[in-house]
Amino acid sequence: MSDEQLLFLLQTLHENIDGIKSSAVVSAEGLIVQSILEEGISDIKLAAMTATILSVAERVLLELKSGVLDLCILQGNQGNFIVMACNEELIVAVCLDVDARMDTAFIELRKTAEQIKNIT
Repeated sequence: MSDEQLLFLLQTLHENIDGIKSSAVVSAEGLIVQSILEEGISDIKLAAMTATILSVAERVLLELKSGVLDLCILQGNQGNFIVMACNEELIVAVCLDVDARMDTAFIELRKTAEQIKNIT
């Protein structure tokens, strides 16, 4: 998958989700692959934290015998952060305004994750 393809998918997310502030495709090792970030966000830190969050969430579900992780949501009083695995190698993450529609975000993230999975 080319950087241009990933950038196109992220741009499509920004067009389809009202209230999206940042988005990124991250490797499972915690490296940034492609991103559209608002000013002041460190791509290196975001990538490392995204991979860590996904790994910890997967381990919790494994320990609790609760199946496979679908997505992980962090809700704050000023915004939300959603992480979803695309495949074993890539993760998609988005930062949203607090009033962004979560249902739309889930649908668009699933669609994007599936597209990434299919072309890698």
